[in-house]
Amino acid sequence: MAKKKNNNKDVNVQSEETKKKNVSTKKGKNVQFKVSEAENKKFLENVKKSGLDKSKYLRLVACEEGKVIFLDKGAYIPRKLIEINDKITGALRNGNISEENAQEIITLLKNIMIKFVEVTDYLTTTTSNEEEE
Repeated sequence: MAKKKNNNKDVNVQSEETKKKNVSTKKGKNVQFKVSEAENKKFLENVKKSGLDKSKYLRLVACEEGKVIFLDKGAYIPRKLIEINDKITGALRNGNISEENAQEIITLLKNIMIKFVEVTDYLTTTTSNEEEE
């Protein structure tokens, strides 16, 4: 906080940015909701994995931009990969593609599916080493 002399009196002067930060980080509101026994168990597991306390975990998941990524069309990618796999299997069955090429493409698709699952798991697992503010 900066101090300015004003008619021989010390006056504390806060920047607008500091004022906004102090207002925006003040935690004075409570949020309550009910969960099932299974949801509570999953919540506690996720909190433990994150290394955060319950409040910080919920604030992180619910309020911090960019910390949680929602895959709105998350089912689209695996569904399309399965469709491609089915078309390749059909082409193989109809003799439109060689066994060797079909197996190579199917193996690559399976690797893509595995990586997609890994990325999805990574994006949905919240971990943070940030200190509590």
